[in-house]
Amino acid sequence: MLIGARVWLWGLLAVCFIPVSVLAAGQIVIVSFPKNNMLLKVSLENEMRFSLSFVHSVSKTRVTDLYEIRGNQIVQIREYFSAHGAGLPSSPEEPDGIRWEKQKSQFVLHMERFIPKLVVRTDKNYENRLKIQSRTINLNQWEDQALQLYIE
Repeated sequence: MLIGARVWLWGLLAVCFIPVSVLAAGQIVIVSFPKNNMLLKVSLENEMRFSLSFVHSVSKTRVTDLYEIRGNQIVQIREYFSAHGAGLPSSPEEPDGIRWEKQKSQFVLHMERFIPKLVVRTDKNYENRLKIQSRTINLNQWEDQALQLYIE
């Protein structure tokens, strides 16, 4: 009886840990949009967050958007910027905004914005970058265009 209970317990523990590995995202896929030409696949190595950054065309300051991966969904959770400009948040009442704060010289909008289709318009003048942990991918390595990012 004791051996059967141990086997059952080990089986239960194994099942409890399966969803974590199944839900862990494998890679970010970057394709041209709307043509869907494959450009790059970037391994997430079990990292569940990534950021996209660019230089704002009006304020000429860096903006960084932080995303979280939930299953195969992308959720924007923060936006960091140092100067207000066209298209940047101006209050915590932004769509899906949770709260607003100032951290040293930056504004931070905390949010929970589900992104059904993440399309990024690149322009070499604006230094578009994808960062996963310590790796930085230059999204301007291809011609200026729209890129779609999704989780696979």
